[in-house]
Amino acid sequence: MPSRKTLQSVSHNFARSFTSLVNYMETDYFLDLLLKKMRQTGRNCLEVDVLKNEATPKELITTEIEASIRSWNKWFPELVKNNGSSMDFVISAKMTITFDLSMGRPYAKDPRYTESPFICAINIRDDRGKEYRHEHKDVVLS
Repeated sequence: MPSRKTLQSVSHNFARSFTSLVNYMETDYFLDLLLKKMRQTGRNCLEVDVLKNEATPKELITTEIEASIRSWNKWFPELVKNNGSSMDFVISAKMTITFDLSMGRPYAKDPRYTESPFICAINIRDDRGKEYRHEHKDVVLS
């Protein structure tokens, strides 16, 4: 029987997977592409409505970034099911990826690279109004 409780695991797994090295496009990792586009535009936050398959701001959306978002959003219902829940319970699923563009530090193991910190937050709301939130903090090497 499907459970709402596992939606907390879904939020964790989706955020971690989306920002992992598994999210590789034809030429680069998703987060590297996103960070480059953020630096170009000065926009530091990507907002993704997972259920509506929409992402803003449009200035950050390239063909590769859009393809990745679309692919991961398509996988979301399968993740929900595989975690023992049901999409019937999910009313909304929204994710933000925010970089601190003002902060970059040399990577301790190889100063040729820069560490850029980011936060990926996902909030899933169920049909009873309960929210399942996960915040993943990490760095991207560039």
